[in-house]
Amino acid sequence: MFFVDRLELDKTLRQLRSIYGQVDEGLRGWNWMSDLLSPPLENVHLGVSEIANRYCPTFRDIYLRRIEGVEAPYTYKTIRGWLYHAVSSKTVQEVKAILYKEEINGPRLYSELLVRRKKIIDEILEKYKVERRLGEAESEKLRKEMETIYMFLALQAAAQLDKILAKVKWAEVEDLVSIIVPMDVERVVDGSLLGLSKELRIDIFTDKRLVVDIKTGDARDFHKYALAGYALALESSLEIPIDYGMITYLSVDKGVVKISNNTYFIGDELRREFLEIRDEAFNIIHRGEDPGKPPKCPRYCIYYNVCNPGEPP
Repeated sequence: MFFVDRLELDKTLRQLRSIYGQVDEGLRGWNWMSDLLSPPLENVHLGVSEIANRYCPTFRDIYLRRIEGVEAPYTYKTIRGWLYHAVSSKTVQEVKAILYKEEINGPRLYSELLVRRKKIIDEILEKYKVERRLGEAESEKLRKEMETIYMFLALQAAAQLDKILAKVKWAEVEDLVSIIVPMDVERVVDGSLLGLSKELRIDIFTDKRLVVDIKTGDARDFHKYALAGYALALESSLEIPIDYGMITYLSVDKGVVKISNNTYFIGDELRREFLEIRDEAFNIIHRGEDPGKPPKCPRYCIYYNVCNPGEPP
């Protein structure tokens, strides 16, 4: 998206390629029939985030969701994550739609996006029933933060368009789109061959075969496991190697968009660790027994109040 500087990304990927070796072919997603990659249970499909987000070390969240049928409670942070993802994805879609619609330059692209801002944000807020789920003050705060992200992306797109137009005499629309928006947003991939969801949604999949997962909360070490899950799913579906991933931490602070990117080599160790977590999640479902709470529940766990009723999250 426009959260990543392409020159900086190229430099980072070159560094990673010089440091790390090759991925074991046996750990590629297209070898889904092997004992290591094949899912432990048939007809059970888990989301990548469901597996990778190890807020609960005993996997009690898997038990509560999959055996007891307890839906994950939503919080202000949860809703904020939904909205940040939605406005980011929708803005990129609007950029593409405008570019395909007519010949346009940077200022006109920015003006078109500005005109559509309120309608787009209103539709997203209504889709996620924000005013019914949060108070007026919290809803208004999130609206302003969405506007900030929207305007940030609009400016990035307009500047990128003029930068390209300044260098070339003439370009096909397809060429402009591929340069300005060189990625798929909300890319849907079937991960069922690996016991994953049939409709996994990858936040960003770039033209460099880079998987990007956007996070809107605090950085956690286990976030990297999602990259391995998405890489394996893409490999099983497309049969092309996916070796690199990025966690993008997105926030808004005092009206300014803040971005931090962590890039990873999706190598043997990360793939094995993800598969081990996946298999343990399947074991929890297969046994159907409550694994119990950990000695100390992390307060950032989405199920904290379910396991610790009456205590503040």
